[in-house]
Amino acid sequence: MRGSRIILSCLIGALLATVASAQWVPLTGDPVSIGSLQGGPFIFGDKKLSDIGMSKGIGEGGAIAPTADSLFVQGGWDNVTGDYGVKFTLSWSAISNQTVSASLSFKVSILPGYDDYFIKDIAMYLTGVSANGTGGVHVSENVWDIPFGNVIASLSCSKQDSDGGAYLADYAEFAPVKEIWIYSKDISVTGGTNGSAHISEFYQFYSQIPEPMTIALLGLGGLMLRRRR
Repeated sequence: MRGSRIILSCLIGALLATVASAQWVPLTGDPVSIGSLQGGPFIFGDKKLSDIGMSKGIGEGGAIAPTADSLFVQGGWDNVTGDYGVKFTLSWSAISNQTVSASLSFKVSILPGYDDYFIKDIAMYLTGVSANGTGGVHVSENVWDIPFGNVIASLSCSKQDSDGGAYLADYAEFAPVKEIWIYSKDISVTGGTNGSAHISEFYQFYSQIPEPMTIALLGLGGLMLRRRR
């Protein structure tokens, strides 16, 4: 058990170190609201989001209920891993005895013309969260191979006071596929009985095989061979 915890801590540390060293390179211009997309598609790199929807937001204890117009998305690229992904920006807050929550659903697929590419994993990072006292932020999701078919991955990230940021990142691999369904991504911000919490942004990345760096190296190798000849 202790060995498993050490491995998990090392993995999370590596993921957070990658986030810290990476540079987010926007590919789709300014962030746009989920509401304005009207279901999609939303294209970023070799991938697209479609069937985008957000359930009616809930605001309890006097908190402002979120809407699809209060959640924004931007497509981009991680210049360290070469993975394409999306950044979600929002400003949801809760104080004592308040809760703000909503569920987001969408499909991620490889664009036509990228026949050699498959999605093989998924990562999530919370980078703009805070929590005090009994407050907390929780973002979780199930990944399906087809709508309500088989769950091929589950991710869960959270932030609570004095947790040391141990749960800000999560990652899962699965057999390579052309498309995945997120049903659903649950976002919850609560103040608990005596606290507060806030979320302003988080990232999601979908890598693929073959990886962009591998393709670049193969191309470079082919060019060197041609020059030798």
